[in-house]
Amino acid sequence: MEALRIITQPVNRQLIIDLPPSLTGDQQYEVIVLPISSQESVTTPPRRRPSEKLAGTVHLLDDLIAPTTPDSDWESS
Repeated sequence: MEALRIITQPVNRQLIIDLPPSLTGDQQYEVIVLPISSQESVTTPPRRRPSEKLAGTVHLLDDLIAPTTPDSDWESS
């Protein structure tokens, strides 16, 4: 079962829910609306950060702007 949690505010007493592609239109869904109390804080999970041990270990050896094939490989008439 896939649960979808959306924090939103109504506009003109209506809530619009955009479903992700993984939820198909040929099924029925149960929608439960619960108000959030003013004391309850809505926090997003903290973003993951790479390990400090990895800092300075990546070195680019190629020119990322240069084309991967020479111009002579392209057929131009």
